[in-house]
Amino acid sequence: MGENATLWGLAKESSKTILMKLLLIALLIIFTETQAHADWLSVCHNQPASVIQKKNNDRIAYYFSPDESVTLLQITKKPLEIQCKQIEVGISGGDILWAGFAPNVTPNMTNIALQGSTKDERFLVSEVILPDVANVATEENSIQKKTSGQVNHSKPLSRSAWFWSPDLWIDTPEKIFDVTSKFGINRIYISILTLHGEVSHATELHKFIQSAHFHGVQVWAVLGDPRAIMNEGVSAFLSATAAYTAFNNEAIPTGRLKGLQLDIEPYLIPGYLQNPEAWLSRYADVINNIHRTAPALQIDIVVPFWFDPDTPQVASMLGNVTDSINRITVMDYRTDPAQIMHFATPFLNWGMHNRKAIDIALETLPMVQEDRRHYRQADAGELLQLQVGGQSVLILLKDVYKHNESIMSYRYTYTRIIDGTDISFFKTKGAFKELMTPLEAELNLWPSFSGLAIHGLDQW
Repeated sequence: MGENATLWGLAKESSKTILMKLLLIALLIIFTETQAHADWLSVCHNQPASVIQKKNNDRIAYYFSPDESVTLLQITKKPLEIQCKQIEVGISGGDILWAGFAPNVTPNMTNIALQGSTKDERFLVSEVILPDVANVATEENSIQKKTSGQVNHSKPLSRSAWFWSPDLWIDTPEKIFDVTSKFGINRIYISILTLHGEVSHATELHKFIQSAHFHGVQVWAVLGDPRAIMNEGVSAFLSATAAYTAFNNEAIPTGRLKGLQLDIEPYLIPGYLQNPEAWLSRYADVINNIHRTAPALQIDIVVPFWFDPDTPQVASMLGNVTDSINRITVMDYRTDPAQIMHFATPFLNWGMHNRKAIDIALETLPMVQEDRRHYRQADAGELLQLQVGGQSVLILLKDVYKHNESIMSYRYTYTRIIDGTDISFFKTKGAFKELMTPLEAELNLWPSFSGLAIHGLDQW
């Protein structure tokens, strides 16, 4: 009996040893697997532009630098061998709903909102909305408005509209003139295709412009593409501009283009916010080069209402192009008359001081419905803000993440549906028609006000 007990004790001890060894092996395997599948977030600067044309499942965001090199944001299972700034994070690529560079986001921001829509289980962010800063009209602006003089009823005001499809003026010009007649439009912006430095459908264009002249309507060409401030796009814009000049040189006076509108929108370039001063400098160069290519054409540039001419960077850009432009069209896309007036004021003052015409544009097209997700800083959350290689990065996750010292977390609070009714009159077209005349009268207190521009009439 004693011998059997001894053998049983040895067997029990052996089993414990074996179990301990198996446990240690299991822990080692888990540790090894964890190390092998550790997730690394990297920022890789100075990549060639061609890199974004290649398939890369690790890439979650990118942006262009003003020299047109690319910066990549990637998440990988192991550190990259190339020269990248990278940190180890406990985040799997499959857990990421969206990620992007956010240079204006700082750790002291307690609230952030992401606006966008969900597609294929990803949240496509159209805008990162930071804490609102009150933008109150200054006393100086109010004084300038009051002292800008009485309304000049003899000053002719314009009403302009866009007709983006070339098929409209080529095949069904009567549809354009029906709209211009209903809304009192006397200037239109049309897309004109060019090929090898020549205007396509030149005969039809000449005929259309003559017909527009008969209807009391000016015809301007419009060019719109953010890539115009990049090497691939600027040559196309300059070629088109040269083609318009050649067309005018051969046309009779009543068959010539009156001007050229540039709807470039440089802020849509991925990376604009990383270095707006440099991108605005390139933007100004493009405008000036186009003016030099077509000195006889009037030049109009389209800018959004938040492109405040009182800010140093925009003021510098406008100062660089003042001699090249004749007017500015402000996309003052709001439906509240008080907001329209508020955002128009800085531009009207700038136009008054610089003797440039200012058109105020309103929107009538339907807007895509989006979700605006709000987040508040917390110990754990679905939205992360971190620094990688000097870059501020936002990462939206499927689930809550407990942050460490190097990562700031924001917890989801609520969602608000944005249907665009504060931006566009597409649901209140009757109110829009009633608003135009009194709004023109109010805006006409500024000598620089030239007229209203209406976007979307080609879709009515």
